[in-house]
Order: sequence, then C-alpha cells, then structure tokens
Amino acid sequence: MLLSTEGIILGWNRQAEALYGYAAEEAIGRPVGFLHIDAAAGMQEAAQEIRNAQALGRHDAEGWNRQARGSVFWAASTFVMLPESCLGVRACARMVVDLTPYKALAARLPLVVTGSWRWNPATGMVAVSPQCMRMLGRAGNAPVQARAWVQRVHAEDRRLLRQLMRQKPRPVAAPAETASQRPPMQAELRMRTGDGQYRWFRLQAEWRREGATGLQLLGTGVDVHDARPAREDSERLARVLQSCARGVEGNAGNDAALRLLAEIFRDTHRLRTGETARQMEQDRIRASLAVLTDSVLVADGAGCIDYLNPAAERMTGWTLAEARGLPAQSLLSIRFPQAAHETDLITDCLAAGPGEARFRHGLLRSRAGKEHAVDVTASPIHGADGHLVGVAIGLHDVTAIHALLNTIAHQASHDPLTGLLNRREFEARLQAALEQARAGCESAALIYLDLDQFKIVNDTCGHAAGDALLQQLARAYRAAAREVDTFARLGGDEFALVIARCTTDEAGRVAARLLDATTTFRFDCGGRTFRVGASIGVVPITARAASVEQLMRLSDHACYLAKEHGRNRIHVHREKDAAMSRRMNDMHWVGRLNEALRGDSLALYYQPIAPLSQDGGKLHYEILLRLKERDGGCVGPGAFLPAAERFDLMPAIDRWVLKKVLEWLEGEPEHVERLDMATINLSRRTLADESFQQYAIACLEKSPVPAHKLCFEITENGAIADPVRTIRFIETLKDRGCRFSLDDFGTGMTSFSYLKLLPVDFIKIDGSFVTMMKDSAVDREMVRFTNEISHIMGRRTIAEYVADAAIYERLRALQIDYAQGNWIGAPRPLDANMAQ
Repeated sequence: MLLSTEGIILGWNRQAEALYGYAAEEAIGRPVGFLHIDAAAGMQEAAQEIRNAQALGRHDAEGWNRQARGSVFWAASTFVMLPESCLGVRACARMVVDLTPYKALAARLPLVVTGSWRWNPATGMVAVSPQCMRMLGRAGNAPVQARAWVQRVHAEDRRLLRQLMRQKPRPVAAPAETASQRPPMQAELRMRTGDGQYRWFRLQAEWRREGATGLQLLGTGVDVHDARPAREDSERLARVLQSCARGVEGNAGNDAALRLLAEIFRDTHRLRTGETARQMEQDRIRASLAVLTDSVLVADGAGCIDYLNPAAERMTGWTLAEARGLPAQSLLSIRFPQAAHETDLITDCLAAGPGEARFRHGLLRSRAGKEHAVDVTASPIHGADGHLVGVAIGLHDVTAIHALLNTIAHQASHDPLTGLLNRREFEARLQAALEQARAGCESAALIYLDLDQFKIVNDTCGHAAGDALLQQLARAYRAAAREVDTFARLGGDEFALVIARCTTDEAGRVAARLLDATTTFRFDCGGRTFRVGASIGVVPITARAASVEQLMRLSDHACYLAKEHGRNRIHVHREKDAAMSRRMNDMHWVGRLNEALRGDSLALYYQPIAPLSQDGGKLHYEILLRLKERDGGCVGPGAFLPAAERFDLMPAIDRWVLKKVLEWLEGEPEHVERLDMATINLSRRTLADESFQQYAIACLEKSPVPAHKLCFEITENGAIADPVRTIRFIETLKDRGCRFSLDDFGTGMTSFSYLKLLPVDFIKIDGSFVTMMKDSAVDREMVRFTNEISHIMGRRTIAEYVADAAIYERLRALQIDYAQGNWIGAPRPLDANMAQ
C-alpha cells in the first residue's frame, strides 16, 4: 500500500484487498490506523513508523492487524520512503507479510518448537537441550566446546554472531543492580543440521549471573526456516524500492519497480474514477501470487486449470505446463472428513452467486501420494458484467499445525506409559455413559481393576521393569476388551473400563476375559519369570447413580471386596449385595469419629523410643491415638483411621491431637524439662492441607512448650505425593524449631531419591525389614544400608517393631540410633506415670 506522510492511504493493490478484506474504494483516503486493533493507537504507531522511515529511509515493524471480517493476523511490515519524483507526491510504500502461522507456533507452542542452550564462558562449554538437538537433526545432548558449536554456524553468519557476543555492557543504572548489564542478543542465523544442510534459526539470549558459576549466556532457538521465503521476498522488494528512492539510475530492475509503483498509483486513481486496467492488474496478481507461500489455483468457467502458483506446484506435484487445461478435479484429490456428504467444491463454487466463497478443512493427496491437511478457500470469479469467468482456489497447508495439535490433544487425554486413556478423559467418558443411562438410551457397566503382586516386580527388578510390565499387560487387555469399550489407566497399577451397550452379566464376562488375560500373563526380567493377579470390581451404570464419583467409589468398594475375598477374582455389585452393604457400613466410623471430635471419645497414648547407644537420658516417645468404647475399652487406629483417610477427616484429627498434646504438656512443666521429644503423626491429607501449617504455627506461638520438644512424623508415601509442598511445609515448621521424622522408609523404590530432598531429622526404618532381619540376609542388608545412607546424609535412624532382645542386639551391632517396639515399651495412656 502507499501512504502519505500523514498516514493516509493513497494506494491499495489487490493483494491488500485479499489480505485485509477491504476493496480499494473502501481503503483509499482513510487513516491507516483503522487496520490496527486500536485505531487511535494504531495511527500513532503508524505516524512514528513513517517518521522513522523518513529519518532512515526504511523502517521494519511487526504487530497485530485487523481484517474486515474481524479476525486478526500477525503483520510484518516494511516502510520505505519514496521521493516525489516517483509518483508526483511524497509517499511511503508499506509492504505487509502475514506471519500468523509462524507467530502462533513461536508464541503459543514454545515447548514444541523451541530449544534452549546455555554457554558458560568460564568453562568454554555449551549445554544444549534435547529439543534443540532434535531441531538440528542430531542425537544426544552432551555439552560441547563453544568453538565446535560456532563451527556449526554458517561461515557468512559467524561474524554477526561474534559481533553480538562482543557487545559492550550497558551503563549501570544503580549500584544495587545485580543483573548483568550486557544487552540481550537476537539474530537469525544459519546452522548446519545432521544431514549437512543449513537451516535458519532465530536465536535469542541474555546474560545472567548464576550463583557461584558466574556470568552465563542463556538462550533459546526457534526454527524459522519455513518462514524465511515470505520475509526474503519482502526484503528483496524493499531493497529495490530503497534503490529507487535513492535515485539509482541505469538499473532495469529499479526502473521496473518505479514503473510498477507509478502504475499502482495510477491504477488506484482509475479505480476511484471508474476506469479499469484489467490486463495490468492480472500481471500484478500473477507476480504477487508467485511469491506467496500458500498455494493458489485458478480454474476457468468450465473448471479447467488456468494457473498454478509455484507453491501450488510444490504441493500438488503438477507443474503449470502439465496442469493447464486439465480438469481441476484431476489435480485436487481432496477429502472433506467433516462434510455430511461427498461434494465437488469447485462445481459448488461455480454454481454460487457473486462473492459467495466456500471454506472447508480437508485432506489433499498430492500426485506423489503425500497427504496434506489444508484449509481450502474457493471463490467464484465474475466479470464486471456479472458473468462467471472462473474460480480461485487457495490451499493453506496446516499439516504441521494439525500434527502438533493432535499430539497435544492425545497427550492431554492419554496415559503416556500405556497409551490408554488417562483418568481425566476416562471420567469424562464415564459421565457421558451415565447421562445416556439417565436418558434411557442404553445400559452400560463400569469395571475397576487393581493388580495384585505388582509391587514385587517393582521391588525386585526396579521401576523400569514395572513400567515394561504395565505396557505389555495393557496390550493384553486391549486384545481382551471390545473395540467399543472405553479403556483407561487411572494411575499406578489401576485400570478401568466403561462397557457400553451391555447387561451386568455381559460386563461380568468381559471382566472374566480380563482376569484370564491377567492370570495367563507372564513377565520375564533378568532371567526370572513373574506372574501377577488382579482384583476386579464390576458396577452397573444406571440412572440411579448419583454421580461419577459415586460410581467410582462403588467400583472401588467392589474391587476391595474382591481383594478381601482372596484376590485374583471378580466381585459384581448387584442390588441387595450383602458384601457391599457390609463394606458400606464401614462408613459408620465416619459418624463415630465426628462425634468423638466433638466430645471426649478420643484418647492419647504414647510409646517410648529408646536410644541404642546409651542408657537412660531424656524422654523420647511417639504419640498414638485410640478411640474409646462405651464399655471402657479402646479401639486401635487400624480400625478407624482408614475410614478417616477416605472421608478426609485426618486433618481435623491431626489438629485435635496437636492441640491436646500441647495442652497436656503445658500442664506438666516438670515432665517437659525431662522431655527430649514427643513425636506426633501427620497424615498425607494433612500435608496437603495448607491451612494446617498456619494452625500449627498459631498453636506453637501461643504455647509455652518449646517447639524443639515436638517432632512431626510423616509417611514416605505422603511425603512424595507432592514433594514440593512437603518440603515447603517441613522447612516452615523447622524454622520454628520443630523436628521431623520420615516413617515407613524403604517401602518404595523412590525412597533414596526423595531422601536427598526431604529435610527430615529422623528416618524410621520400616518394621517389615526389622522383624525379618533375623531370618533374612536381604532384610538385614536393607536395614544396614538404610542406616549408613541416612548417617551419611546427617539423619538419625529409628528401627520399628523391635519385638525381642535378639533383634535389639542386632540393631545395636548395626549402630542404629533408636529402637521402638513392644519389647522396648508397649503403648500406654499419656496420663500414666511417664517415669515407668
């Protein structure tokens, strides 16, 4: 387009009409700001850009522009000032390139198209991310020497890279600034890929100070090779126009550009006065189409090819010479999956009225058989008299974008390990099945499957072997299930299916096939063969189900009953299911616990923890919980705490315990003097309850009991459920003086990796290892190894379940720090004589 020095549109060619959707009569004479999202701000930006072009001869800018139909696109603009001798008026030429696809990929999908790198000048090494190496067509991501990395840059671009690296630091604004004063880097360079070819990449980097390692250059790289053609075409035209503006004589290309500019201006003048210059406009259209990266085809009124631009030749595999005169259908093999029925887009378009364009998404198969996802636009071409003269077809290749979006959508709805649906997508499908049942459309059933003995493989062969087993078993399950069924891995070793269009008995038969697939499955690892079992719950999906949550809970109960009845079996939930009723009656503990929290039915016990390296010393014990019975007896925590965990009562119970322990200690100052530490258990749900942290801090601040007298005990599984939150929780209370103990240590394969991260003071070695160490060399070695690693990391160890003197002596020989168990001291009420 041509602009006056005030930003008024003077010239507007057909490509501007196609890009913005405004005819020349609508655009000429208006301020250019109306093309921007904000007209007023856009006019100010354009005025500044024209002033920059006046000062420098040329100015480049990027930003969002608005089209006539309301949509926006990312416009890369070049402004070139033209002398009055060119057009008879002082004007600015503005060239616009649509870079929206590149902008979308670079800005919205950085994890897919962006690679990162880091250069440490002190070591001379460059660390490159795996994504960056994949973009370069290379394997591995080991650090390389900076000199070797620079050798991959095209020889013509190395000078630019070195100039950027040697940029002088910016002036320091204030002494307190800690960031590097070196300016950030941004450049487009060619780099050699694994096949020896060069591709264009946009590099962006900035200097940062990284602790003791000093100043480092952190950067990203984006592959912009496919965006270069449009940029280079615009750059070539800008250079020609600049040469014209400088008055360079004797150059035929520049003379042609001058004539073209003058003709555009005269053409727009004729548009305003009603004259036409059809042939000249066609020549300009064809010249413009030749530089487009989108495919454009023109067919005559009979539907035969009249023109292909170079992009269309590349996409279809036909040259213009070969295609001219052939029916367009013979070139364009396009399927429209979303169309209700097969239609001929070109025939429909030729039959349409003036201005009635057609737009569809389709799949184009090229002459060589390659398939492209394309956005197809077909528009009829009518003469000035309204007579149909042909059809213009535009093909925008969105194959890469569709592939990326499909990949992202698949990752969002599928389990990355097995390829089955994940929990979120499964629950959405289960909700749809429930809604169909409520509408009376069809019957369905839910199957919940939990593997038995899977932990043995993980503990024996490692996590990678467990993953391989799940992958193989998932393939076996797919073969056993029906194609129409919804199959998912919910997490860990749990699977679920929605069986569509079936009765409860039919769902039971599907479950039987899954169970048979499990029992006949064998997994080989390290010369050993493993078998696994499965407990399966089946629940009909009926209109009476309250929600997806209730269906999942019922299936979990049914699966639990299958485990309770001996594992490796199926439990089908039916009406008047006595076993399920007994299972559901367990929820009465919830009512009892709520009543106990309001009244005085909970009791505190303690169990001593004794040092193994010395006798006597200060008191150290663990606080335990009991539920009082009406007859004066007490119920152990194993009976009611599982229900409390399931129904989210543990945070309230843990608050009650902390409050009561502090109240009791405040009333026993002499006991507090003799106390080294009282350990209070915290559940997994309490760790996830951020309000408990504030509650604990408030209790400690109000209590005269020193915070270092308290130790909070957390389980390994609870700690690793959300490691970041757990570490933040521990550090906050440790700042107040509290100590922490990690319980059940050694039961998970992730124990040692998380031990490095969790800032705990004590490690409780799981009692299953302690009780078996007399008879099992493996368990004894596990205890020894855990103790040694804990000591290296500065943690003290506590052995649980010490049942006799023989175990006690073995623990002393291994230099365990503390022991706990009935042989050391059985649990007793907290108000008993603590000296005994």
